[in-house]
Amino acid sequence: MFNLGACSKIKSTSNAQIPIRDSVLILKTQGLREFIKVADYWGDDTESYWAFEQADNILDSISDYSKYEESLARIYAATSYVSYGLSYVPSVLEASRQYHLGESNTFPKIGIKESGEIIIKDYNLPPNDTLYNVSRLEFRALYSLLYFYKAINLEKFEERLLHNYDRSMAYDKLYSEFAPQVAYRISSILNMQAWYNYIVTCAQIAYWENNGLAADIKIMPWKEFIDLALWHDSLVNDIKQYENMDDETFHRIELKAAYTQYIMLSHIAKNLGELKEK
Repeated sequence: MFNLGACSKIKSTSNAQIPIRDSVLILKTQGLREFIKVADYWGDDTESYWAFEQADNILDSISDYSKYEESLARIYAATSYVSYGLSYVPSVLEASRQYHLGESNTFPKIGIKESGEIIIKDYNLPPNDTLYNVSRLEFRALYSLLYFYKAINLEKFEERLLHNYDRSMAYDKLYSEFAPQVAYRISSILNMQAWYNYIVTCAQIAYWENNGLAADIKIMPWKEFIDLALWHDSLVNDIKQYENMDDETFHRIELKAAYTQYIMLSHIAKNLGELKEK
């Protein structure tokens, strides 16, 4: 159904679950790396360069795929640095505007101080409540992307993206109602939609800037993006199924979601790379 060429690096092992989750980490890190290489087209400032370098260094520190939760925590931290790099200049401009015209009461609040607060500086997981803390860091990574879109004054921001924030916030309530593994699964499923929406929005912006028109959803890769959007939507049709789902089935859902993120980030990188050459 989908190409997992990125998974060729995976070590052979007798445990079928390990290769699947290795693949998830590889796809997530490779997609983010491709984007970081050309992110300076949007974040062209010394502070942004620093942030992108920090993100790259954090990804370099992921060396043991068997430490799945620890690796995810680092991916989320790297994402927050990328968001900061993209948001820094827009935040400075917004702070200047507010200085002259008064502060804005919209959410999230944009400013120099606020831009620094989206960075996940401490991504080391405590020995207890590991899954809860992974979900917490995923929420913070998603918030950093939400902040970026608000900082650039994305058109119809509230209508297009803000509902994802409410969905991501559900993790706290989920852990109070379900066992950690079930809460983690449901939180992850809800967040898969948020990741999709945030990244595909970025892909739309990059395509428009590069081509001067909206993408044709009837041709690849956009046709596949739309098919995958429908698949993501279907994941929340029956939340109860995740309470008793076997590990391998859930890991394969994680894998397809990671693949989705990878191909969209690659498409963004392709368009930004072409823009840099113009």
